[in-house]
Amino acid sequence: MDERTVAQQLQQLVIDPLEIFSVDNSRLVGTASPTPMHGDTSARGSEPRATNTAPDATWDFLANAAQMFEQPAELSEITQTDVDRGFDMQGYWWGGRAMQRRMYMEYRRTSYPQYQGVSHDVRLVLQQARAVDPTSQFYKFRYAATGDQFRCKINHFQLRDLVWATSSYDVFYWHADGVHVWNPWQRQQKCIVGRREMPESFRLSALCVDGGTVVAGDYSGRYFVKSIWAENGASASGPLGDTSDIVNHVSPSCKSGRVSVAMNSGHVSVFDVHRATVIERSAFDWAVNCTAESTTGALACVVGDSTNGVLADPRQGYRTVAQLQGHSDYAFACAFSPDGNLVATGSQDTSMRVYDVRWPRSAASVLCGNIGAMRIVRFSACGRFLLAAEAADYVHVYETPSFERAQQIEFLGEVAGATFSPDANCVFVGISDAVHSDTLAEFTRIEDPAQ
Repeated sequence: MDERTVAQQLQQLVIDPLEIFSVDNSRLVGTASPTPMHGDTSARGSEPRATNTAPDATWDFLANAAQMFEQPAELSEITQTDVDRGFDMQGYWWGGRAMQRRMYMEYRRTSYPQYQGVSHDVRLVLQQARAVDPTSQFYKFRYAATGDQFRCKINHFQLRDLVWATSSYDVFYWHADGVHVWNPWQRQQKCIVGRREMPESFRLSALCVDGGTVVAGDYSGRYFVKSIWAENGASASGPLGDTSDIVNHVSPSCKSGRVSVAMNSGHVSVFDVHRATVIERSAFDWAVNCTAESTTGALACVVGDSTNGVLADPRQGYRTVAQLQGHSDYAFACAFSPDGNLVATGSQDTSMRVYDVRWPRSAASVLCGNIGAMRIVRFSACGRFLLAAEAADYVHVYETPSFERAQQIEFLGEVAGATFSPDANCVFVGISDAVHSDTLAEFTRIEDPAQ
């Protein structure tokens, strides 16, 4: 195979990541006959894609990069010592090729597909963004593991919150054969919920691990719950909605033993995991993609297939308290700060907006990424940091409340999940990509005497 052919194949894979996912194309965009999801007037992201017309001058470095990725990463376990030797955190050696890597990353930035539910000009969004210094270092790379056993399986390209940490030693992720847990300190991983334990044809779309319980939702509006710490822990499963519905997100509630479930049918369901019962269901006019509750339970944020998010009162059936305006496309992520004063929303318009709930008329800060949609947002438990994960290649850690400084974590591949440990001492990133190395990576907090 000549270099130009290799480069063309890599180029196609970079432009069209849907081809590398094992997904049901009838439910995704960019197919010959896409099926619109509830709340859409057209299929999500059905706007024409920009074709890549890379000049011939780019073929050399693309071909060289392609040859590097034709083979598995050189290392299956990576430490800071390996990075100092010239490897990246995914086990590829870039020693002496910094310029080539930079050119390749810039190419990915310009060629990555932008899925738009609402047509908009990304340049207008970028004009609103706050100037941020991305060179700060709050967390340092410590360890990463690569290979098929660490692949966080993505079943839907818009639903990425698939990595959860209940401690610095217990990192949960969705794998092709079930829910796995990874201990980066002991360098071990194991399956704790096998596919055979789940309902037949259970295709996970949302995952939450909290309070010793795994809660998962799937493409057919079903749930699966299992206690993970007790030996032979009890499990339950059943419908949350219609079989054509999708569970878009599951998030912990401030009340122990409860979770909030975002449904593609436009409902938010409050689910009691101990009794395996829906306690309350509230309806919205659009598909609900994500929900989050403040620590007091006085407010909830609801975002979905609307350019406006909602601040609601979950104690009164999710009665709308305020509209969160400003996004130019649908939102898929939201989170409250620990003190409940800030709420962040992540959108397909490539921005994350941070609102002060006391004055929610407009965003206090607009923060933009590099390559695409903001799919995951999380505040650290200490409140000092806000994490935002793009669809691919970048995870950002911002310092609150000024958001003037940030750490940019760069890699190659689709982001399956990113999260803090409960004590905020670690950041975990899951990368799932058939072209680049499947990776679970850990970063540890840098001691800051000036804090």
